[in-house]
Order: sequence, then C-alpha cells, then structure tokens
Amino acid sequence: MNRLSTAALLLCFTIAPSLRADDAAKRAKVEELLQVTKVNQLMDQMTQQMTTRMKTMAAQQTANRNVNPVQQKTIDDYIQQIQSITRSAVAWDKVKGPITQNYVETYTDEELDGIIAFYRSPAGQALINKSPQLMAKTMQLVQTQMTEVEPQIRQANEDFARKMKELGPIGPPATPTPPTSPAAKP
Repeated sequence: MNRLSTAALLLCFTIAPSLRADDAAKRAKVEELLQVTKVNQLMDQMTQQMTTRMKTMAAQQTANRNVNPVQQKTIDDYIQQIQSITRSAVAWDKVKGPITQNYVETYTDEELDGIIAFYRSPAGQALINKSPQLMAKTMQLVQTQMTEVEPQIRQANEDFARKMKELGPIGPPATPTPPTSPAAKP
C-alpha cells in the first residue's frame, strides 16, 4: 500500500504543473479573446448608456413639472451618485478576473481558438465594431415600443391599485403555525 501511495503522490506532482500550464495557456487565450472583442470598452459603453437612460427617465418624469433649482440639483446629484455606484460596481479591473474565469470554465481550448479566429476575421471585426450602433438602435426601438404602451401600463397599475383597495388592507405576513406533537395535546 505504501508504494501505491507514493506512486499516486508522484503522479499528482507530475500532473499538477502541466494542469497549471494548461490553465495558464487557456487563460491567455481568454484574455486575448477579451482584448479582441473589446469587452472592457463594451462595459464602458453599457455604463454610459445606463447613465443616459437614467437622465432621460429623470427628464421625462420632471418634464411637466416645475422643478426649482434646488430640486434639479438634487436630481442631478442622485444621477451622479447612481452613476458612480454603477461605474464602481462594473469597473473593468473589478470584473475582469471573474469574467475571465467564466470564459475559462465555459469554453474549451478548441472553442476559444475558433472564437478568436472568427473575431479576428473581417466579419468578426464588423460584428464587434457595429454592435454598439445596433444595440443603440435596438434599445431605441424597445423604448419607443414601451412609450406606446405606457398608457396601458399606467391604466393597468391604476386598475390594480383600485382593486387592491377594494379588497381591503393586506394583513400581516402569514406565519406558519408550528406543528404540535401528539404528546403535547391535552
């Protein structure tokens, strides 16, 4: 048994470095893929788009209201605060490691090779370069569609609030009654 344990231990010592080398090579491929696909720039663009949407929503919500300068400053400060929180949460240096690990766990070496080859091709580069404009157009389409149904959603919300009010107040959270044991019964 002692020889078997020694052989197993030696096998682990010889395999472990090659696994680490394979993992390092795969990580290098993932990092190349992230660079080729400009994921960090896409993350920045998404954050900017979220900020723009927040500003647009705030402007829409206050469009028909008289907002005094103090209120406007409060709105602007709030947007700035949310923007700062969002940028901090998805900062590239913060998410690069977990994103890399997700790619390592998801794709095989062969798949990474194929994906990298595609993104280095003219078609792959076109996809990368034109995706932000396509996404912006798609988001605009969705926003337009949602604006068109906004009166219906508002009406549904009002109907729901009215029905809930008619049903009466909502009681406290239900707490399950503990089961009684047969010995506890009188």
